[in-house]
Amino acid sequence: MQNFVYTIAQVCQQFGVENVVICPGSRSAPLVYAFTENKSFTCYSVIDERSAGFMALGIAQQSLKPVVLISTSGTACLNFFPAIAEAFYQKIPLLILSADRPPSLLNQQDGQMIMQNNVFGKHVKGSHELLCFEEDKIDYYLTEQIVFQALDQSMSEQGFGPVHINVPLREPLYNKNSAVEIPPLRANKEIKIRSANNNFPYIDELKDAWKASSKKLILLGQMPPSESLAETLQYFCQNEDVVLFADVVSNQHAISTVPYFDSILQFHNKEFMQEFEPDLILSFGGPFVSKAMKNWLKNCKPNYHFRIQLEEQLIDTYQHVTHFVKADLLSYLSTFRAIRIFNNPSSKPYCEAWATLNAKVSLAITQFHHTKIWCEPSAVRKVLQNLPENSQIQIGNSSSIRWVSWNGFNQHNVNAFSNRGTSGIDGTISTAIGAARNNPGKTVTLLCGDLSLFYDQNGFWQQDLPTNLKIIILNNQGGNIFNWIDGPSQHPEQLPYFTTKNNLSIAILAKQYGLVYQSCNDFESLNNCLANLYTPQTAPIIVELVFEETSNLAAIKAFKGMKLS
Repeated sequence: MQNFVYTIAQVCQQFGVENVVICPGSRSAPLVYAFTENKSFTCYSVIDERSAGFMALGIAQQSLKPVVLISTSGTACLNFFPAIAEAFYQKIPLLILSADRPPSLLNQQDGQMIMQNNVFGKHVKGSHELLCFEEDKIDYYLTEQIVFQALDQSMSEQGFGPVHINVPLREPLYNKNSAVEIPPLRANKEIKIRSANNNFPYIDELKDAWKASSKKLILLGQMPPSESLAETLQYFCQNEDVVLFADVVSNQHAISTVPYFDSILQFHNKEFMQEFEPDLILSFGGPFVSKAMKNWLKNCKPNYHFRIQLEEQLIDTYQHVTHFVKADLLSYLSTFRAIRIFNNPSSKPYCEAWATLNAKVSLAITQFHHTKIWCEPSAVRKVLQNLPENSQIQIGNSSSIRWVSWNGFNQHNVNAFSNRGTSGIDGTISTAIGAARNNPGKTVTLLCGDLSLFYDQNGFWQQDLPTNLKIIILNNQGGNIFNWIDGPSQHPEQLPYFTTKNNLSIAILAKQYGLVYQSCNDFESLNNCLANLYTPQTAPIIVELVFEETSNLAAIKAFKGMKLS
């Protein structure tokens, strides 16, 4: 067996890696030995590679440290691709180690072999291949250099992300020595943290723009929690001409000055919203859920739009960035804050105008929910109101994330996460399992649809599932969102090709994987369930919220179609 794989594990240990997700296989056996024998790592065995990739993503999403992901040779590693793409766009650090056969066997009709080198293309921050060493000609230092480089790339100052190392391995794979000896590492490196960027472009321009503008809008997209950022932003929001939109997974929703901005823009026409257009925009973080906000902002014509990010490629979602500020966000805002700019009072305070709209929409939504019609948006509202303090919610895509956003998510002591990098439904269960594993002392609630559950049910196919995971499923019989979004709903003949009707049983799925199961089909049963949902359990609990299609769809259309003058 080629002992250089132990150098790979040793470098990962020194870099600060703690978690390793391993998929079964034969060619990867040397990698399995190297990592499982090192007691610095917590190793997980996950059978399905797609689920394994998303579970690793969930762990790294919480720890903000690289998680090692190991596959055997052949098509196995291709099943990591959805999770890798999500990690790339969500900027989550992963180190993918794909075992491979020697290059001399490539395209020679040898079994379990594809072109694995650089197989993930542009969806990784780096792609490397180790040499396939002869047993007596191993270059340990070269291996060390490549692995350190890969880990550095995964934690780059220009943004975290996945990095791939292809590892060709010769046979024999199992003749492991009882005591493997490898040379000590030559380098002395530790985990790389983003350093403060002391170069602050456009500070003077921002100061002038700030003074000249009476309608300032701050946009916070998807990002991890940060108390320091929240404290800094609260300083700016003390001004009556500053409005702050915080996306549902920005983890800054507690300081949002307009929690219902998504519904405000959904329920009002663009002519009415013209007077609310900003003069100055500051934007940072990842994407927003709100399509209504994106459409509104694309039609706005601000005098200034400062985009603050570390990435090299400008993100200009709304197509009117005037100043591309490549800098560390917190350092830049702290420096700008220190200037202590005082504004002239406005005759029509921007924040007050938005607050009036926010209160109006909040009342309308509350009145809708008071009708107690059993439907998805109202059930989600009830779930959000009962989330425990200091807990976490993982939110599925499609309709689930929209209900949370439209309901004005403002639970102050709850962190929120979702796979919004690529916005797919694959891997929803596995990501939540990874998040729960990384936070054993914290309750993690997953809210998603029935299709997301069945699509990723192999995520449960592993040992010792985390008991702090609570799963709430919106069962609208598959793909119900296509019955009410624009486009598919206008073409009933083709609708069966958009929706995914199924007769699968969540109760049977729960029994198969040893989950605690409950079902609710009205508010009384939901209230009873929520009263006991967060008590200690011996297994993850899954709660199925069942909706009758016709009444649910009618209520959704009424909720979505509210128009306020």
